[in-house]
Amino acid sequence: MPVTIADLLSLPGLGLRLLTGDPQRVVRWAHAVELPDPAPWLQGSELVLTTGLRLGRSAQAQREYADRLADGKVTGIGFGTGLSYDRAPTALVKQCAARGLVVVEVPLATPFLAVSQAVAAALAQEQNAAFRRVLAHQHQMTRAALGKGVPGILRHLAKALDAEVAVTDAHQQVLAAAPGDGAALVERLRAEVGSDGGRAAGPLGLSVRDGSRQLMVQSLGVAGTRRGLLAVAADTEFTPLDQLLLTHAASLLSLELERPQEVVQAHRALRAAVLGTLLDGGLTAQAAHRSLRHLGFAPTDRLVVLLLLQSRYQRPALVQQAARSLDDLASCPYLLREEEDGVVVVTRIADLDTVLDTLEAADVTIGVSGGTTPDDLSAALRAARYAATQAKADRRRVARYGQLRLPALLADATVRTAVGHLADDLLTPLEEHPVLYRSLEAFLQHNGGWEPASRALGVHRHTLRHRMARVSELTGLDLESAQDRAALLLAVLSRRL
Repeated sequence: MPVTIADLLSLPGLGLRLLTGDPQRVVRWAHAVELPDPAPWLQGSELVLTTGLRLGRSAQAQREYADRLADGKVTGIGFGTGLSYDRAPTALVKQCAARGLVVVEVPLATPFLAVSQAVAAALAQEQNAAFRRVLAHQHQMTRAALGKGVPGILRHLAKALDAEVAVTDAHQQVLAAAPGDGAALVERLRAEVGSDGGRAAGPLGLSVRDGSRQLMVQSLGVAGTRRGLLAVAADTEFTPLDQLLLTHAASLLSLELERPQEVVQAHRALRAAVLGTLLDGGLTAQAAHRSLRHLGFAPTDRLVVLLLLQSRYQRPALVQQAARSLDDLASCPYLLREEEDGVVVVTRIADLDTVLDTLEAADVTIGVSGGTTPDDLSAALRAARYAATQAKADRRRVARYGQLRLPALLADATVRTAVGHLADDLLTPLEEHPVLYRSLEAFLQHNGGWEPASRALGVHRHTLRHRMARVSELTGLDLESAQDRAALLLAVLSRRL
């Protein structure tokens, strides 16, 4: 909010008293000057501080002085009493009231410097608050761009500036507007830039006033290529801080127009559909390679699966953030799909480190499979799921399946078959007791620790002890024995994979 006369009156240390005028008038500066005509040295909206030293004694001279200040668009007069005058002259006060100027009495004990410093401090505080508001709007606008594209940016910009905004393509066709459909605003834009003005190459920027409304037009695009136009119309003049916000919005919009949302969403839907079909085993090897080739993969590429864990209510935002981050990696093809327990990403194993660096910024737990082929993605997803679960249990950001010791044993087909038979023998008695099976998994995954395992399950440790005693009865194994626990861990792991 701007600094007003009311703000100065509220400062107890100044002792100011309002003699006439609107206390909500804005003050841009307070300036002490004793010239008979200070108006040529003022810019407007100042509070002129004077003791009346050079003020004429006649009522006519005082009225003329007030008129000169009013013509100079000042806010008003801070009249210092106790030196030249014991109180502000009546003729001066009356003429100021007639011309809409404020008159504030400044007592002898208050130096003019104190008033100027108070205005300067209030202006600095206002400026800092305004900068903070602009930064907050910029952050919110960026988040709107991540989730809602051009319409989200425009809705926030319109609200922040209390303005009407619209974005057109290079042919001046409306892409989005707020509030309303933007038809009238774009008609005014066309009247200003001409029917061909939006199609010309190079940057374009103009600011014009039509009656009480100001129109700003800014070209959108990067590297000198014009993709469209941003039009903003408001009833008030744009401040320098408004211009900062407009510049930020233009940058975000330029990036959005470089990749039209409809095309981006279509590509994302295609990637999700292809990945879903591959995970379901619904494509032949030839069809899988053909589909992947259209998405940037070569038939010889080795693939890797990543599972990003996040709660269900956070997952839609994660899907959008991950997709946008991966879109920015133009040389890294990817597939992405939301599954029941997280977000699945498939990329080339050669791009794994680059993709991990990008996705780790999302602050999620990531499980990474080993290298795989298109026809074995479902098995790779199980490996990534196990690695993600292990990473979460160990409170790590990333776990790679190939670096986990026990899963690495099962990479050999012979070992995997043998352990599979072991799992059938040991775990079959638990198949009719899913609660016991889940409790056993948690107990083994937390290294036989009763407290952490019971916390993970959300039960009391005595409940978990009773369940493990029942597991021992059904399997015939002693959970206090390291060998028996290792056998069960291998069996559970083979079932999971």
